[in-house]
Amino acid sequence: MIHFYENFFTSTQCQHFITGHADLFKPHLDNRTFYFRKTEVVELSQYADAPKTKKLNGHLNFTVKQLDEKAYVNYFQIVKWPVGEFQGPHKDMEYHCYSSIIYLNDNFKGGETIIDGTVIKPKSGLMILFEGNNLIHSVTKIEKGIRYTMPCWYTK
Repeated sequence: MIHFYENFFTSTQCQHFITGHADLFKPHLDNRTFYFRKTEVVELSQYADAPKTKKLNGHLNFTVKQLDEKAYVNYFQIVKWPVGEFQGPHKDMEYHCYSSIIYLNDNFKGGETIIDGTVIKPKSGLMILFEGNNLIHSVTKIEKGIRYTMPCWYTK
């Protein structure tokens, strides 16, 4: 089952995580930012003491606990997806009982999320939450623009 949370983030919050962390999208030696293929990834869990990160962690935990009181945030990231990038069909690690994706923008072409055959068109501020270790999911190729997402993985 896929859970949809419209307006999980406001447009201002989405912009904060895109532009407010723009300087972090340059790989550093401290392992907070890295490349995964051609995507650039910021490990937000590395900024656990930042007030907005603490607040986000609490909001994510509150949301997942509505489904499963034993689940909690393991880690979350901001991912910058350039043209040509995609993610093939896969399941997440067994210990990640839930996965979520928050779409930070929607001004790009391609980049739809497919979960167990359901195609989800990204919409800025939308969060989807699903059992990532049980459902096959993927991302279609980015055809134009840059896709920004905030994935999160949960454990028990």
